[in-house]
Amino acid sequence: MKRSLERMTDNKGLEISSLVKLYGKKTAVDDLSFSVARGDIFALLGPNGAGKTTTLKMISGLIIPDSGVVTLDGQPVSTVREKIAYVPDEPTIFPNLSGREFLRYTGRLRGLDPDVITRRILLCSEVFEMDGWLDHRSGSYSHGMIQRVVLSGAFVARPDLYVIDEPLVGLDPPAAETFWRMVEAAAAEGAVVLISTHTLPIASIHCRRFGIIHQGRLLRTFSQGELSGNDLQELFFKITGTSPAEVQNFFIGE
Repeated sequence: MKRSLERMTDNKGLEISSLVKLYGKKTAVDDLSFSVARGDIFALLGPNGAGKTTTLKMISGLIIPDSGVVTLDGQPVSTVREKIAYVPDEPTIFPNLSGREFLRYTGRLRGLDPDVITRRILLCSEVFEMDGWLDHRSGSYSHGMIQRVVLSGAFVARPDLYVIDEPLVGLDPPAAETFWRMVEAAAAEGAVVLISTHTLPIASIHCRRFGIIHQGRLLRTFSQGELSGNDLQELFFKITGTSPAEVQNFFIGE
């Protein structure tokens, strides 16, 4: 734990400054700035099309911003990609690979020792309950099974920065709770964790800081303590100016 605290103190974490991304005449991300310290779990929230996924891809170095800077511990993310794990919102695995083969390949890309890879795969297999099917070809997997394997790939890598887009899609309640426990353990070891999710009630429990983005702009950031009994979902509706539709009369009168 002492090493983890030293690691968090000595490094700056994630810094996003004046990030802009254009697609033709459309501004997908507009002058976005925020930071996430080491040991923090930050949730980026927003309606569909708000710019969340584009932001996560720029932070991961997969998309080049039109302007702005993203750094990890003071270094441009383009120079430290080996320290970043990105899990997309629609993960895929080559269907002829088994989950174990995918995880071994992930570990080798990171330059990990084979024994370390084997040990970490075993741990992930146990906590995500993948023992019965991890050696089957992934073409037979359900979405939830693929999600467990791809999330395990991030945890096997043990990066300095986790960037995870909609992690809970397809996960049953035990796997979802396991994911959050793994995230909290990674943060306790000094990692930066950035998550985009629509599961607001769960995010309000497990995430420590939040940023709400709408139409490419960051509207507000706040901490878990600032909720102080407020419902995150209602706060989300208020800040973004969105609300669920009125449907009382939809099935009446026909």
